[in-house]
Amino acid sequence: MEILAKAYQLPLEEVKKHWTEGKIQQVSKDGNYKFDIKDVGEKRVQEATSKLEQGLEELKKSFSSDGGHFKLPVLVAIPIDDLDGHLSRSSDFVLLPKDDVVPGHRVFGLRVSDLTLSDAGIVTGDFVILDADASPKNGNIVIVRTPDGLAMIYYHERGDHLELRPEKDGFKKTYHLKEIKMIGRLVYHIKKY
Repeated sequence: MEILAKAYQLPLEEVKKHWTEGKIQQVSKDGNYKFDIKDVGEKRVQEATSKLEQGLEELKKSFSSDGGHFKLPVLVAIPIDDLDGHLSRSSDFVLLPKDDVVPGHRVFGLRVSDLTLSDAGIVTGDFVILDADASPKNGNIVIVRTPDGLAMIYYHERGDHLELRPEKDGFKKTYHLKEIKMIGRLVYHIKKY
């Protein structure tokens, strides 16, 4: 529930309240448990409580990293060096279905701030998930470190050079592939509205 509260930017107590109300409503529909607690015996209350606890366990399993989801670290800044160190120290996480993560790849989330790509609709406040170990292909969106700084660009390899398309202010038009370092290839883009 803490993860849901963070994801939807709601207070944890509000998420717990809505979850409880939803589960009580579901239990009452599924098991015909519409009752006034004053008018029923302890057995009915225990049955309803048991159903609620089962629902909570099902919810926990659906958000467990063992139950089909992978817990991805969320970084607050782009790691220029020591990506593994940043990933291990991250205290924020987002869940992604295991099927969407290549085993052994370093995949992480990042809130877009100063690195944007307006041609692709990636603007400040959006959320991106990057794969640091994916091989980029022409046309992929990537974050690279160049001698002139970090850039989010469309990847366009031309021979042994990387072209920046569209051209970025303060950057050369091309860089030798040996001059750049790939930070990550875009895997998912989540818009903030």
